[in-house]
Amino acid sequence: MNITIKDVAKAANVSVATVSRVLNKKTNVSDEAVQAVNKAVEELGYSPNFLGRDLRKSETKRILAIIASTEQSFYSEVLRGMQDAAYLQGYDVLIATTRDDPEHEMHLLGMLFSKAVDGAVLLAPKLDSHTISELAKKYQLAMCLERLEDCEILCVTIDNERAGYDATNYLLGKGRRRIGLLTTEIRSQSSVDRENGYKRALKDAGIPLDESLIYYGDYDVESGTKGCEALMKLANKPDAIFSISDTISIGAMTYALSHGIAVGKDVLFFGFDNIAYSHMFIPHLSTVEQPCYLQGKAVIEKLINNIKSDVKDTNTYKLPHRLILRESTGDGS
Repeated sequence: MNITIKDVAKAANVSVATVSRVLNKKTNVSDEAVQAVNKAVEELGYSPNFLGRDLRKSETKRILAIIASTEQSFYSEVLRGMQDAAYLQGYDVLIATTRDDPEHEMHLLGMLFSKAVDGAVLLAPKLDSHTISELAKKYQLAMCLERLEDCEILCVTIDNERAGYDATNYLLGKGRRRIGLLTTEIRSQSSVDRENGYKRALKDAGIPLDESLIYYGDYDVESGTKGCEALMKLANKPDAIFSISDTISIGAMTYALSHGIAVGKDVLFFGFDNIAYSHMFIPHLSTVEQPCYLQGKAVIEKLINNIKSDVKDTNTYKLPHRLILRESTGDGS
């Protein structure tokens, strides 16, 4: 038999409104009433219908984080930052994956539309900029890690274009002039931005862009291996390779090492993200480090501010990155 709030009120000899005030931790209730309600709840084994109650209050204290998959290890630090920031303000973070499917992403956002969550954060948006902008006008929506051009939405990320520029410029400062780029066929904004940074660094150094030095693949290790193989088969081989992710770069170094190429000497390698494996792989990988934890923390803090405020913040916040220099560029030990 389902125990209702009316049953609790009857057992405690108080009104339904009083039971509701006790369950919602309101202060305008006598100590006697609180004790009577809590005793009735315990004796009857009453379990409140939180979802129904939250919908009536139009508040759930839950935020949905939508990621592409659980395979990218750098998500873990972003999600930890999100969860820590949410917990401090009495919120919980729910995590769901899209499998890189925009239709599934829209399906998951149904939790926001139905008020099952108060807000949502897209960490790898698959919907187009216009659609997301229109949704952000009606719902509490934000982006983290990725950004989209011409998208009016709260966003916390890094300056990926500048990061790509800094990594390439570092290789140029090492005297390298034939710098390859391993990137992706999937045109995420972060990939495009990092590519643009690579191209701008070459331009500023007076080095003409050589399209044969750019390999378009996927985000996995195998793609890095294939990309490095393709570049090393060129008549005029690269003397450095910048990859838009550590996973790709590790695949590239694997090929180099298995073919007698001295990593950090013959060819320098630079990755992106500073995943845990980047300093476990030997030789250790030089990389761009994102402040993942801080990005997660900041997006939740700003989204909760939006939830509580009548004025919506739709700014893009770019947190600082840094270069981590290791053996793959001839640095460190």
